[in-house]
Amino acid sequence: MLIGFDGEPDHVHLLIDLQPDNNLSNLVSFLKSASSRILRQQFAEQLNQVYWGKAKLWHDSKCIVSWGGAPLEIVKRYIQNQSGGAIPPHPGGESRALR
Repeated sequence: MLIGFDGEPDHVHLLIDLQPDNNLSNLVSFLKSASSRILRQQFAEQLNQVYWGKAKLWHDSKCIVSWGGAPLEIVKRYIQNQSGGAIPPHPGGESRALR
């Protein structure tokens, strides 16, 4: 479940709640693939000016961090300190601000 998100020009921060048996690497690969496909469909003209041929939109690297039971507020502060922003409202309407 997506709890919150934030981003910077060159990367995103996702705060997600998953079961221990989920394959995080596969999840990140899926998100990159799906978002690349959507972005290429919706912004083809703009992307074609920058990316030629089959250049990748996303880098192959990823960073996955588990907080292992630390209070959620500490994790939110960590993300806030990375980007200086706030986690936007959750699609369900509940505010997920880091502050």
